[in-house]
Amino acid sequence: MAAGHWAGLNAQGKLGNFVGDAVKGRDVEAKWGVEMAVGIRFHRALDEHSDWHEASREARALIRPHCGKWSGVVWDVLADHVLASEFAELSRGCGDLDAFAAHELQGLALQIESMPERSRRFYHAMVRHGWLAGYRDAQVVAEVLQAMSRRRSTTGPVGEGWKAFVAHEHALRECARVLIADMNAWAKGLDLVSLVHRPVG
Repeated sequence: MAAGHWAGLNAQGKLGNFVGDAVKGRDVEAKWGVEMAVGIRFHRALDEHSDWHEASREARALIRPHCGKWSGVVWDVLADHVLASEFAELSRGCGDLDAFAAHELQGLALQIESMPERSRRFYHAMVRHGWLAGYRDAQVVAEVLQAMSRRRSTTGPVGEGWKAFVAHEHALRECARVLIADMNAWAKGLDLVSLVHRPVG
């Protein structure tokens, strides 16, 4: 969410960014409207930029012996943990984590009827468990990874994610710091208008 702050997304754009994982298809402007579509496309661009980042590749290589093909999923959670636990340093200008999280959740709450059902369920779970601010706590992150590993039998190795973090904490924290700093700079320099899909012809 910090990158969305730097990118200057409006309320509908932030909603699009939040629901990005639940939205499929290419012509998101037609279904969700231009302003929300900007947030969806921002989410996709952010994911792509992060996935190909050298810091992410380095982190996934450290996690892979513990979590196998799920190393990317685990890295997303661990990077969020580092961001939350070092929020004041890594998201300068966003203020206190608790206040920032409360403000962002309040903004999403006003648009909850516009969310896909999957995103709505995730929002309620996020509020109920206090995940936005809670990700700064090691126990919360370990429990989240364990819960993810129980959803399907094939995701079992995800539960080993916290062991990977403990084993490589210094290196993984440094990977996250480099990645987050770069993502914030990338978001600051992004032209949101360039994300709008314009059909050819």
